[in-house]
Amino acid sequence: MSRLGAIVDLSKEPLAGPLSVEYCVIGSGPAGATAARALGRAGKEVLVLEEGADRVGPALTQRDGEMYDQLYMDRGGRSTADLSIAVLSGRVLGGGSVINASDVVPIHPSVLDVWQRRFGLADYTVQALAEDEAAALADLSASRPDDSLLNRNNTLLRDGCHKLGWRGEVMLHNRVGCAGLGTCLLGCPLSAKRNARIVPIPQAIEGGVRFLTRARALRIEQLGADRKRITVRSLDERGYHEQHHLTIEAKRVIIAAGAIASAQLLRRSGLGNQHVGRGFLLQPQLPIAASFAEPVRCFEGIPQTYAVTQFEELQHPVHGFWGFRIEAIGGTPGIVATMLPAIGAAGQRLMQRYPHIAGALLLHPDAPRDDSILSIERNGRLQIHYQLDAEQVTRFRQSVEAAVRVYLAAGAEEVLVPQTPPLSFRSLGDLPKLAGLTLRPASVPLISAHQMGTVKMGASPATAACSPDGELYGAPGVFVLDSSLFPSSPSSHIMTPILTLAHHLSRRLLSR
Repeated sequence: MSRLGAIVDLSKEPLAGPLSVEYCVIGSGPAGATAARALGRAGKEVLVLEEGADRVGPALTQRDGEMYDQLYMDRGGRSTADLSIAVLSGRVLGGGSVINASDVVPIHPSVLDVWQRRFGLADYTVQALAEDEAAALADLSASRPDDSLLNRNNTLLRDGCHKLGWRGEVMLHNRVGCAGLGTCLLGCPLSAKRNARIVPIPQAIEGGVRFLTRARALRIEQLGADRKRITVRSLDERGYHEQHHLTIEAKRVIIAAGAIASAQLLRRSGLGNQHVGRGFLLQPQLPIAASFAEPVRCFEGIPQTYAVTQFEELQHPVHGFWGFRIEAIGGTPGIVATMLPAIGAAGQRLMQRYPHIAGALLLHPDAPRDDSILSIERNGRLQIHYQLDAEQVTRFRQSVEAAVRVYLAAGAEEVLVPQTPPLSFRSLGDLPKLAGLTLRPASVPLISAHQMGTVKMGASPATAACSPDGELYGAPGVFVLDSSLFPSSPSSHIMTPILTLAHHLSRRLLSR
């Protein structure tokens, strides 16, 4: 293959195979792009496969239907098997960093202590990762937004937090030159996010890395320690249908397609041990709406800047990071309408209040459980089996109570939990209604934007799927570099932990 870097759209430029490279990277999000850049700069021959398209600038149209269709896996419609949790992940060059809310939260040191004690990751110390975390924050141009950039949606949450005397913070973010369009979850047409598409991918191309978009990796065959075959199908321009067949041979394969897709690919390929796709983490989130007399206009400005951190446990003896936090969030009409607990005429009346609604997410870390399983049906369809346990239900009730208290302190007329039927709180006297928050399957619009732990790393194949180097047990030369590796929740947002590990594991790989 040529050493000339480029982005090639297979829907428009089919390639004749087979191709042969040193490294094939599957997935172009923060992990895949970071690894590809490091390998390219080291003079390695690298090819990156991305199922999505390349969408930057005006191609990010800010239209709900178009962008969810084109930027998200399963067009934004992926969910757990019982339809309880919407599982949101990116399908675009640059991956989830193109569509996230730009929040920068590093791994807390207590989490690394847990990883060392519980999972045998002795090398994962604060000191060992310091250089990599600094590199991740530099890639992101991490900074804290000035108070003048906080929109009313975020300042209302802050005001309520201050009135109650609770802890809170303005979060770090990775925006430079933000114009406050409010459509971060649909991609930034101004390229103000310092994401994978804007930073490491252009740098990787300068290093000779080639990116193939609309390239779906179907399976990986282990032909030997230094030879693997990747079967690829190109997709049409919209990404709906498979088209041409392509075969790639590589000495090493790096899988960085996101926790769900990475495990799905390994399952299809018959690679890895019994831990692949088991005991994963979805870190579920619950949206809350609060109605105010004066307009809030949550859809204008930076969606997510302020967090109530009063109830985070950053020194939990078992998990390191536990508890919950409340973060303000804005949304475009399409996504907001799907989160509100009304349809038809009632839904229309509720959406007429859209400018007066403040929104927040209740973010909950979770722990791996044996009943969390990814499976592939005979027709090839993915099944994500995950249910809340009793402890999570208790914590959600606690977080809803906290959200009700903080919004009422901020002057809300009503706080609405979008359950079916909905729960409405107009005063603290309504708090006994929390007993009606059952969280039974498909009764509330839970969201997972942070999938992790489907191919966990650990010291032994008896307890993990990958080695501490990210190499898949039983498949030499196949590496996993994304959030699939996390043995527990590293923080409330996973972009920075993913980048940190990608820097770290890329260095380890190049030193072999």
